[in-house]
Amino acid sequence: MIYTKYYFKTDRVKVKDAEISDVFALSPNLREKDKREIWKSHHHTSEAALLQGFTNSVLCFTVERNEKPICIFGVVPDNLIGEKGFIWLLASPELAKIKKAFLVNSPKFIDIMLEHYPLLFNYVDICNTESIKWLEWCGAEFGVITPYGAEKELFQYFQFRRK
Repeated sequence: MIYTKYYFKTDRVKVKDAEISDVFALSPNLREKDKREIWKSHHHTSEAALLQGFTNSVLCFTVERNEKPICIFGVVPDNLIGEKGFIWLLASPELAKIKKAFLVNSPKFIDIMLEHYPLLFNYVDICNTESIKWLEWCGAEFGVITPYGAEKELFQYFQFRRK
């Protein structure tokens, strides 16, 4: 029997270390807004974006609902010796079904990542208002809105700092 460590666990919702199989299970089911954002920023498909995040992340977690991956998130080092990391999250529409548990537990996982990198940052598509509201709720600091990525669409810089 394979033992899986869960960082959070209820009857239906679990958070665990991500596995490559989670990437392939989640990629065909990403939210449309996530697909648009990864295309605007990097011209990646869902699978390519998840694979890149999974492969390059120092910490990478999967949120499962009813034993099915519905979200993968993590942090990718900015460089080998730096103290900054790119924070990222991609999800299926199923994430909305666990909104309360997700909101309540998000700061815990941000703190886990901040233990490794005192500054977490990235850019969010300004059209992705739901993600912006979540980032605000989690205490993100926002910077300027600027053209960003492959499409040079408007994105907003955000960051979390270790307290």
